[in-house]
Amino acid sequence: MKNQLKIYSDMKSLVTMALLACMLPVASFANNDPKLDQDTVIIELNNNSKIVIVTKSKEDLATLENYDINQMIRDLNAQLTDSVEYMEIKDGKAYVNEDDEVELKDWKINDDEIRIKLGGVEVDVDPDKVDDWDEDDWSERKKVTYEAERVDRTTHHFNIDIGLNNWLEDGEFPDANNAPYSVKPFGSWYVGLNSTNRTWVGGPLFLEWGMGISWYNWKLEDADYVIQEGSERIEFNALPANISGQKSKLTASYINATVVPMFDFSRGRRKITSIESGGFRIKKYSRKGFRFGVGGYAGYRIGSHTKLVFKENGGKRDKDKEKDNFFLENFRYGLRAQVGWKGVELFATYDLNEVFSPNRGPLNADGQNAGLNAITFGITL
Repeated sequence: MKNQLKIYSDMKSLVTMALLACMLPVASFANNDPKLDQDTVIIELNNNSKIVIVTKSKEDLATLENYDINQMIRDLNAQLTDSVEYMEIKDGKAYVNEDDEVELKDWKINDDEIRIKLGGVEVDVDPDKVDDWDEDDWSERKKVTYEAERVDRTTHHFNIDIGLNNWLEDGEFPDANNAPYSVKPFGSWYVGLNSTNRTWVGGPLFLEWGMGISWYNWKLEDADYVIQEGSERIEFNALPANISGQKSKLTASYINATVVPMFDFSRGRRKITSIESGGFRIKKYSRKGFRFGVGGYAGYRIGSHTKLVFKENGGKRDKDKEKDNFFLENFRYGLRAQVGWKGVELFATYDLNEVFSPNRGPLNADGQNAGLNAITFGITL
């Protein structure tokens, strides 16, 4: 390999360089060239090739530990061709693209910079550069698309679950019996905000785990019923004749912990599109291949309320909102299934315990306690 790797920029530790030398088959440090001063580190390989690291001062070596030297060597070995005679890395990590050009693909975040990551989109902002940015800079933006083959042991991201809620009674939806507690399928929204970690276990097996907050919204099919807390149980009572219901719903919020083993047959490989302009960098991550998993979750109720929107005697719309526990079970636990294909991720959850406390749910047509279990399905952003 006749290529030379020169790293100009902040370097952090001679110790890392020494470790690299120990891992190479034959490596020695020499400085016999009079043209090179004491701030030059030379690694001579056993095939008459060498790696040269030039720094402006010894203090610059202090940041060498910021760099993954082993990964650089692996990437260079896999991507460099005989047509590439020189490569310069000025910041972060660089790789050779199809045109034998060096493209910056990783942006080191300093203390005063901001990183926002939501789902498959990451935005990095450098406030010092943003002040000088204008719309003309966007026309000169840099766009790079590449595949990330390397799998980190654990990655972290935020995502949003958006879905529809309902509940099952003995495995059936209550509207099959025209029950007053039947839920309107569209409009009963579920929203979850999740902080998720993804840990690679081995092969195609990953473990997704984390914490989040979710909101159940059960919107009644018949808005002429009001949800009220009775003396012994939750009640779904008909409104007086002079009141016309427009919307009637029950909302409950929970803080949750989730663990889902995932089989990812692309083994974590992702397609990454990076756009850089001035102090902005936008990176979009798209997963590859098929993946699925089934796991569990547990949650604790942190709030609940009912909302009734109505008209009295045909007058103006009015609303009534009441906060209470409504005999809701404080704890929830159940199963979560996830399935994805490339950039699409679907989920479904089912509470194994009932929504309301034992024998505190509504009465069914037979006068028995209706055991209702929450069910949700939707998409993850």
